[in-house]
Amino acid sequence: MITPSSLVAKNKVIEISEALILNKLTNYQLEPLRVFSKLTVNATQLSTLEENPILSKLQAKLKTWQPSDSVSAFTQNINQLIFIWLDALQQGASLQEVINALRCFQIKSFTISSTAKFHCFILDLLAETSLQQQDLVLNYLLNYDADTQLPNANQILSNIERAVSITQINQYVGIFSIQLQLSKNNPIFSISATASLNKTIAELLQTNMPSESQIHANGNLQFDVLLANFGSEIKVNLLAAKLQRAFEQMLNVENLSVLATPYIGCAYALKPDVQSEDLLASARLALESALNTQQSFLVYSDALKAQLSEQNELENKVLETFSNDGLTLFLQPVVNLKDAKCVGAELLLRVAEQSKFSIYPGLIVEILNKVGRGQLFTRWLINSACRFAAELKYEHQLKLYLTINLRAEDLYDFELPHMLLQSAALWKISPNDLVLEVTENGVLELNETTNSIIEELAKNGFKLALDDFGTGFSSLSRLRNIPIDIIKIDQSFVRDITHSKNDYEIVKSIAALANSLGKEVIAEGVEDQKCLDLIHKMKIHKCQGYYFAKPMPFDEFVAWEKKRR
Repeated sequence: MITPSSLVAKNKVIEISEALILNKLTNYQLEPLRVFSKLTVNATQLSTLEENPILSKLQAKLKTWQPSDSVSAFTQNINQLIFIWLDALQQGASLQEVINALRCFQIKSFTISSTAKFHCFILDLLAETSLQQQDLVLNYLLNYDADTQLPNANQILSNIERAVSITQINQYVGIFSIQLQLSKNNPIFSISATASLNKTIAELLQTNMPSESQIHANGNLQFDVLLANFGSEIKVNLLAAKLQRAFEQMLNVENLSVLATPYIGCAYALKPDVQSEDLLASARLALESALNTQQSFLVYSDALKAQLSEQNELENKVLETFSNDGLTLFLQPVVNLKDAKCVGAELLLRVAEQSKFSIYPGLIVEILNKVGRGQLFTRWLINSACRFAAELKYEHQLKLYLTINLRAEDLYDFELPHMLLQSAALWKISPNDLVLEVTENGVLELNETTNSIIEELAKNGFKLALDDFGTGFSSLSRLRNIPIDIIKIDQSFVRDITHSKNDYEIVKSIAALANSLGKEVIAEGVEDQKCLDLIHKMKIHKCQGYYFAKPMPFDEFVAWEKKRR
């Protein structure tokens, strides 16, 4: 809640001048000297008012009201009264309650007209100061962060310009754009805990930044620090190192210990070459790059600008390709080792040949996630997989399952099970016609959301495969308890088992573990007969790799499978 005390802290206290007092008294045909000397409070009338703790200060001020001997003394008393009644209104007192209290004023006179006129005068002040307070509160909400009391992003450009004005020629003006990231084991915070965390971080920044710096709150766990009039580039490196050390400690928030890691993007320029908007944009770009590359501190440079330009160009190209149906899916066969028959195929993302654009498939998904098209990509992937499965089943009479690779983010989407069932129903296929692959790191970040979604998928008949097993930090106890049907051993272990005893033993151990848990085992990356012979000895059920076939377009896969049959 914004209070008058907050406004005072920002040097925005409401005060009425002596000149305005005299002018208003004259307008209401009141003689100032008579008002100063004869104004009192009707104690009997004041005592009849209903008791309200919020109005206690106002009533106490009125009880002790004394006539004044000068305009300055009267003005001082009135301004004290104004602060008290604004505080009462801010705390929840009704306007009528304040008016009733102020009507206890009286002027000792032979007529009641003077008192009535004074009531008009004091209510005029009440209306005027209340409007001023509303303007100040609105301005405060627009320009200051409610949690930290710091100026927000609305003020930073004007503050940069002021900083430039006080900076000497050939001295630097710089900006730190800071984003705090919480460790993965931290829970989701309540609104009050989030506000407390932002406040704690702001206080830590203020402690570790120079007193002349200006800190701005730029959103949840985001801050901009403005530095002015410094003479050496070394200063920014020293300050960045100091900040990183400051955040090595755990932060205590509502009985929770939180580790917040700062990522800092920095930009600085010499006066007179400082352009406020360019400086701020450069710092934000440096921060974006620091977050993308997980670098704790990054300074903007021409090389970084060129790199970001190339990255933006690549992102635009991927987005254009996706929007124009420039992506396609290739199929790589999955072969049953018992009879060497193809039982399914993994769908692998590729750029369509007509797009004349080459890029690593994993990067395509990463970029689509970044630009907010991840869920649309998943919808496209699921619909394409169901369409292919229907064509195999009904048009080509091939009883094969298809495997699709889900994003880790899909396991947080409550719409995923509905999306899969809806698409399967549209193409008249069964959940058994699909296998859903999730990466090891993706599925093992378990919480209530991912658990409920995985259980919902399993309940509806979809099989789940754990891809790239052995490459992440897996939890065997979780693997035992979640409804995973298939474990896929990553090709980085399988490919060299004929040459590396370590890789052979790793693959053998993973296969034994999976079998002991009742999971089906698929080996990826089988490229030659020697590798296949070793795989046969390990109770591995299925495999895929270049030994059988490379990934191929749908029509080629159908022809390949029919030829084998």
